[in-house]
Amino acid sequence: MADKTYLDNQTWHYFWHPVCTVAELEASDTGRGCLLRAQLLGTELVIARLESGVVAMNNRCPHRSAKLHLGWNRGDRVQCAYHGWCYDAQGTCVEIPAAPGGPIPKRARATCYDCEVRYGLVWVRLDGAADTQIPDHLVFDDPQFKCVLGPSYDWKTHSARRLENFTDLAHFPFVHPETLGKAGHVTYLIPDMRFEAEGKLRYHYAPPKGARNAMDSTGNLSPLASTDYTIQLPFGVTLDITLENGTRSVIWMWATPLDDVNCRSFWFACRNTDHEGPDQPHIDLQMQILEEDIDVVESQDPEQIPHPMEEIAVGPDKVSLAYRKCLYEMCHAKAEGADSLNAYLNRNEDNI
Repeated sequence: MADKTYLDNQTWHYFWHPVCTVAELEASDTGRGCLLRAQLLGTELVIARLESGVVAMNNRCPHRSAKLHLGWNRGDRVQCAYHGWCYDAQGTCVEIPAAPGGPIPKRARATCYDCEVRYGLVWVRLDGAADTQIPDHLVFDDPQFKCVLGPSYDWKTHSARRLENFTDLAHFPFVHPETLGKAGHVTYLIPDMRFEAEGKLRYHYAPPKGARNAMDSTGNLSPLASTDYTIQLPFGVTLDITLENGTRSVIWMWATPLDDVNCRSFWFACRNTDHEGPDQPHIDLQMQILEEDIDVVESQDPEQIPHPMEEIAVGPDKVSLAYRKCLYEMCHAKAEGADSLNAYLNRNEDNI
């Protein structure tokens, strides 16, 4: 690893991350066609909807380094705003207006990245050497559920810190005493955890009676229900919540690393009841919880998760410790090559 203190952030280049919503891409058309500026792992991108599909390129024209998102979407190509050089969906330069009869240099290529649309999000993978997959969405295609895409949000923290906060149980009575926890009830539960193929960590949380409360979409308090957590390595999590009356709600979130110390979270609130009812109360509840979290999480110094020995841990930190262990093991596997990372992610199930 390049730095023994922090995670090797080059590891996350092998994974798919959402960089924008389809709605944001469509809204980027201000008369020049759909061209949206985005960022992933310190790499600036231009996302374009071409005739062949959505593509992701490095947001740099190799001619004189102008930003491609300032140019034009010509349907089958992206045209640079500076000198009009045109690049097709594979990044190959196909036209140089100032030299129409001359040969096009072989080096005249814009860097392209793996790009797919799924769940109404545009996903990008910077390095396709490892056989990683776009993470599952438990109920997106389930007709029993209505899935609502919430507004994405940026936090000044590493993606791993963001996910760790999402899966931390012990902070509920202190940070969320009226939404997720209950002041005075500080019982810390240590769940059993297991690792599954495709890089999934699973555990179950059954709150003790009276120890936790949750605010429902009407603003009323009700007992926090039984919850199945699935962490999709490296930065995704699904909460499958079953209420006492049998209804379910599913929260899905992915924290995309914009760079080493900033992330953007994309998320869904899904429910299997009241499809015709208003969506906003479900969004508002989650946004309230986020507002309760942000100051504490952004106060963590450093923004990145340090080596496990540099912060203190106790038994109730089991989820955090297991997650950090997996992240560091992934970084070590990546150092041995893409095949080693694949083998790690797809190893046999085991308990943690």
